[in-house]
Amino acid sequence: MLKKNTITWAYAICFIFVLLTVIFAWQAKNFEIDASADTLLVDNNKHYILTQLADQRYGSEEFILIAFKPNNNALFATDNLNTLSNIGKEIETISRVKQVKSIANMPIFSAADSVSADIQNFTWEKQKFDEATLSLSLKMHPLYEGLLVNKAQTALSLQVVFKTDPNLEKINYDIIDIKRHLLTRELTDDELDLLEQLKQQQQSFNKQLEQTRLDEIEKIRAALVPYKAKGEFYLGGNNLLSYELIQIIQSDLVLFGSLIFLVVILLLWFLFRQISWVILPIICCATSVVITIGLLAALNFKVTVISANVFALQIILSLAMIIHLIVHYQELVAKHSDWPHKKLILHTIKQKIKPCFYAGLTTTIGFGSLIFSGVQPVISFGWMMVVAMVVSFIVSLSFFPALLFALFKKQAFVKNHKLLESSMSTMADFIKAQPKKVLVISVLVTAIGAFGCLKLTAENSFLNYFSEETDVRQELTFIDQEFGGSTSFDVLLNIPEEQISANLVISASAVQTVTAIQNMLAQQQAIGVITSIADFTRIAQVVNGKPLTEYELTALYKSLDTDLQQELFGAYFSEKDNQVRISMRVQDSTQDLNRADLLQNIHTELSALGLKEKDYTLTGLFILYQDVLSRLVDSQVLTILIVYGAMAITLMIIFSSLKVACIALIPNLITTLVIMGILGLFSIPLDLMTITIAAVAMGISMDDTIHYIHRYLEERKLDKTGDKEWVKRTNLSVGYALIYTTSVIVIGFGTLVFSNFVPSMLFGLLTSVAMIVALVTDITTLPVLLRKYITKDDVKS
Repeated sequence: MLKKNTITWAYAICFIFVLLTVIFAWQAKNFEIDASADTLLVDNNKHYILTQLADQRYGSEEFILIAFKPNNNALFATDNLNTLSNIGKEIETISRVKQVKSIANMPIFSAADSVSADIQNFTWEKQKFDEATLSLSLKMHPLYEGLLVNKAQTALSLQVVFKTDPNLEKINYDIIDIKRHLLTRELTDDELDLLEQLKQQQQSFNKQLEQTRLDEIEKIRAALVPYKAKGEFYLGGNNLLSYELIQIIQSDLVLFGSLIFLVVILLLWFLFRQISWVILPIICCATSVVITIGLLAALNFKVTVISANVFALQIILSLAMIIHLIVHYQELVAKHSDWPHKKLILHTIKQKIKPCFYAGLTTTIGFGSLIFSGVQPVISFGWMMVVAMVVSFIVSLSFFPALLFALFKKQAFVKNHKLLESSMSTMADFIKAQPKKVLVISVLVTAIGAFGCLKLTAENSFLNYFSEETDVRQELTFIDQEFGGSTSFDVLLNIPEEQISANLVISASAVQTVTAIQNMLAQQQAIGVITSIADFTRIAQVVNGKPLTEYELTALYKSLDTDLQQELFGAYFSEKDNQVRISMRVQDSTQDLNRADLLQNIHTELSALGLKEKDYTLTGLFILYQDVLSRLVDSQVLTILIVYGAMAITLMIIFSSLKVACIALIPNLITTLVIMGILGLFSIPLDLMTITIAAVAMGISMDDTIHYIHRYLEERKLDKTGDKEWVKRTNLSVGYALIYTTSVIVIGFGTLVFSNFVPSMLFGLLTSVAMIVALVTDITTLPVLLRKYITKDDVKS
């Protein structure tokens, strides 16, 4: 009867998990990839709100830049300009394209009689200016150089400007109108409810827009194909960055997910030489991943470049838990060959459920600590891994034994690895004979790691996220170096009261202040193209032969058509707010660029010009990214403190001993210091991926520590011979599982070194190194400490 009930329960559990897998597989179709800039930011970040307010005020346009480096060295040759014109007209047929700007269709101001003339007629397409005229007119052009032609006049570009959906624009405006209150106060309940409704509407529009943007990139690339013989093309802009990141995420999910599955199959076969021990773990890992994807979709989580490895992590962590179960099952088979299949399974679960639960709990805590990082994509990654770990734990300790009992017979074959057995015995003998050497080496390694931690930095570039040989890196670098930079950066100057006149749009003194700021910025390292209202006065000087007076400038502003007024002035001047925008781009490829120093220099120079911080605001992607970078070191310290504090409390609860808890933390402290030390010593900056490594390594490596200590204490408690060979017996039991799981993790994550996304490559490499260090400390330093400091009284009865 008992056996029949057990079989019934096993089939019932299998049926439940099959049903859950089908349900969540259906839900998984709603799972999305998000590579937008918003994924880098905390939703209510002050700088983000200020940047969005500025974008709305000055009508920030969404655009892609297409650089064209012709084979014909005569840059302004008719053939090159015809190519530019034809490409522009073809791209303008794309439905969302508002305008394609180029030297071919933009007005050449110096050819006009006056700035009030119909300047739209003074384009190359209408006037066919000769090469010399174009070259002279565009040299040091305040608006076009760095945007439509590079400084060296060796390349041209097309600026593809996109239309904005008026409905989405209205929703975005309403959202920012509510969020602006966060700069001075907390939102009311009514405002929070309205904000949530607007965000849901925004999400619906953005989902469609994201796909549209991807399609547009494909269409633009297709439009360029017939002209490849004319020269080289390079694309740049936020849309391209998002497109390439999505391609990388999709590639990494498919390629490395498949590669890890293949590696897992080969490793499982090598370790166990039993087809059942290959099929069962694969089924359980696949089930865990499918259920997790469905759950994350239901919870509205989106995978970003930071969380793209979440499923690879889940496969490996699920497998690690299952390997511990398999190894213990085989250990019971070797000791009790007469036991029936059911008894072997029940004893395996009974004896391993505690260490597996504790190990899963500590891993979850490790990932959970990322929630407090203050960096949006890292927070999301932390939550996603918490969900993944809960699913993996449930699947491993319920579905795995149910499948094993319901579909497989007793697995009596146990593969012996003689070399491994000999190595583990030798290690145990060395630990017993040379404990002082082990501790001295451990202290030395820890000291080197701590020294490296002092050299940690948080400085990186978007360009460095891609391997140098990739097309996207070459494209973005070319745009960055030749067309005035990649990262937007604005100074919003509130015009001083003494420079405001009721009769003037903008006074001469205000223009002089703007010019002084612009000249100062031009002297700063890495600042590329700079534009402001002062540039329009420079153009007027070229046309008129003399500067416009403040009264002439006011008269001109008032006389212009509203659209032209907005196009020429609106992007740099807000009459309503008495504010001027100085727009620039930062060249990310600048050698030894230090963003924090650049920002500090700008503040210092603005102060030297007599401006106080209340007189201006710094906004743009540069400020947002620098804000993220500035959080990384503090965030790293905070997450490590949280994870160690939580681990210490958890370990005290698990082992009911402060002494054991402290000993358990030491190997993981060494691992953390070694990994962070490597980052510092090899000048690998903290970024949105490497910041997660310490918590990930801590969470995963603690699994092995708990399994080792749990088995060591058990061996000591059950010791009947008094031979004190507790370390050897632990090594020859759970030690196998430690080596197996570490091998799977190291080889699995090692595959990421082939990724074209540098943060993923570093994540895989450093996580692999962390697991090797963790294994070494768990079978050397840990047993030495256990032998030296754990007494019989510390072992629970």
